[in-house]
Amino acid sequence: MKDDIKDRAAIHTQPPLIFFACLGMGILLEYLFPFRFITGAWSLRIIIGCFLFLASGIMAVSAFIVLIKNKTPFNPAKPTEKIVCEGSFRFSRNPLYLALLLLSGGAAIVTGSVWLVLALLILFILLERFAIRPEEKYLTDKFGEDYLNYKASVRRWL
Repeated sequence: MKDDIKDRAAIHTQPPLIFFACLGMGILLEYLFPFRFITGAWSLRIIIGCFLFLASGIMAVSAFIVLIKNKTPFNPAKPTEKIVCEGSFRFSRNPLYLALLLLSGGAAIVTGSVWLVLALLILFILLERFAIRPEEKYLTDKFGEDYLNYKASVRRWL
């Protein structure tokens, strides 16, 4: 039973909760203290933001499909069964986290909010520190050379 507890990344907070906390804080700060980096160019912001939303969705759906197909959990609290190198994992070692960043970036651009840009930067730092590093250590410990080869051939983000 204790081996099951150790066979997972040492992530204490689920990454989607980090995303929602950052997004919520950015929205709250924008509501309380409106601070925009661009007030015009509404149609251009909508186009760019929607492109980021679409890219986020495609990346996330692709990652979920590949993980389900390979019977590998997408919850970092569960043991990883194998290294997945298909779909969006061919281009990014962290497509689900990248999807969260793209989604957050799309919201920041559509709203033009400085607070949401700041929330995006904080999200990036928190994911890097509290999700990606523990996952990489876990995968290196569990899969050794196989994961190191994957890590050398596929970038962390894009």
